[in-house]
Amino acid sequence: MRRLTRIAAVAWLSTAGVLSGGVPSAFAEGNAARGRLAYQRTCIACHGDNKTASSAGPSLVGLIGRRAGTVAGTPYGRSLYESGIIWDEAALQRYLASPSDEVHGTIMPIGVRDPVERDDLVAYLKSLK
Repeated sequence: MRRLTRIAAVAWLSTAGVLSGGVPSAFAEGNAARGRLAYQRTCIACHGDNKTASSAGPSLVGLIGRRAGTVAGTPYGRSLYESGIIWDEAALQRYLASPSDEVHGTIMPIGVRDPVERDDLVAYLKSLK
């Protein structure tokens, strides 16, 4: 009975989101052009211009598929490396939503709470190769 109630609730919420014009973030396709603007506004000070790392954080070029905390010469907190995270879209979504909740002890101070902006930023980061 409980399983049926959960299935009904998920179906209702999914329908309500679609009918209201919303798309759940897990299924949204971000806009890389808007993500580039979000990167310039929020990330560039610590992560550089996508060619070189700044003194505060690594370059994010080639981030997808890379293990967290492994760019040489970058001042990571030990907890990020020890997290074992391999960066993919799902890991980025969780981490960017609240870095300190995802990896206790991380030194990254800023999260991206807005799910649409986060989708856009992830789309942009995926495009950096």
